[in-house]
Amino acid sequence: MSGLHWNFLPACILALTLFNTSLSAAPAAGNGGMAFDETAPASLSNALRTVIEQHPRRRAAQAQLQARRAALRAADKALYNPELELDTEKTGVRTSYIQLSQTIDMGDRRGSRTHRAEAQLLGAEAGYERAMQELARDLLAALAEQRTREALADLARQGLGLMREFSDIAERRFRAGDLTQVELDLARLAYSEALMTQAQALSEAAAANEALQAIFIRLPASLPELPDELPRARLPEDADFIRSLPLMRILEAEVAAKRHTVALRKSERSWDPTIALRGGKEDSESLVGATLSIPLNVRNSFRAEVEEAQQELIRAEQLAQQTFRDQRARVRATSERYRLLQQAWDNWRRSGRISVERQLELIKKIWRAGDMSTTEYLVQLKQALDTRAAGYELRGRVWLAGFDWLLATASIDDWLQLPLEGEEK
Repeated sequence: MSGLHWNFLPACILALTLFNTSLSAAPAAGNGGMAFDETAPASLSNALRTVIEQHPRRRAAQAQLQARRAALRAADKALYNPELELDTEKTGVRTSYIQLSQTIDMGDRRGSRTHRAEAQLLGAEAGYERAMQELARDLLAALAEQRTREALADLARQGLGLMREFSDIAERRFRAGDLTQVELDLARLAYSEALMTQAQALSEAAAANEALQAIFIRLPASLPELPDELPRARLPEDADFIRSLPLMRILEAEVAAKRHTVALRKSERSWDPTIALRGGKEDSESLVGATLSIPLNVRNSFRAEVEEAQQELIRAEQLAQQTFRDQRARVRATSERYRLLQQAWDNWRRSGRISVERQLELIKKIWRAGDMSTTEYLVQLKQALDTRAAGYELRGRVWLAGFDWLLATASIDDWLQLPLEGEEK
């Protein structure tokens, strides 16, 4: 125990059958989320909503999303502006003219840039959703850690009180001749150990409080309580569930953007002509003319740029496929770990918590009555405190595993009833 020590995808991804496990299946809801019969307590949801709305990480994600929307507007603009040229010259005669020229986007670079920016915007929207879900998970995890460390610190204080009482009684019984010097020394050592244990527990609780303060920015007047029971571990039966997760939508958008980048590089090889019309006067004579200029891509055909973009596309596709498999394994592993911890926590709540309370009371009565040796009492007392500490640690691990599962299944916003999708345009 760390808190208390008592000496002890692209479309080419093949279709597959998803999640043939012993876990119960549940239909997917929305973009990767799931519907829950019971959601988070209103006090918890409201507290997190207030924090998230003002959090710097949300503002940073919003800025990135708005930057992508601005990039789309920029990409949809015309590639070339017209040019106006005025010229006058006087030698033997006065010559003046005005010319208007326009370069034509023959390769439709504007269209390719727009399509790429649209794909990048889709990725940014999925990225915003994932960033908000990660923020919610981090807030919940910090709160769970703080609650666990505070509980262990309280237990350390209780243990110190028990050891102080044990030491005081041992002193009196030693003076009365009921205990040996060895037993008295054992009681004193146990009390000293309890002092060190409390110091460590208080230190860890202080660190957890600092971490909570750092991520919450400004703590509410009263911290919300975390429920003892989170949603039951389950897996979606929809084979498209993994592809609907924000991370996969980010990667699929990246693949689409790379594909449009290939089209853009090909369009950049086109010979964009420039047409110019001019009119003017030479003394009293009128001048009218037209010019057509075409760039000759003979010294540089820009073929290497196309090949580079194609290789980047292949790389993105392969990484997306591998990430798909990684995400599938991560969801399954996270769900199974959460299920096992939930099962252990259910068993603890049914029997462990009650038996520890009973054991503490019983061994205290037996020892005071003189029916238990000092060594045996100390061993049993430490075991009872260890067991209770293990219960607090187990509850903390269940919380963290549950929040990881909610994040892995993109369901944390559904459980919290928080709209974490992208902001309005």
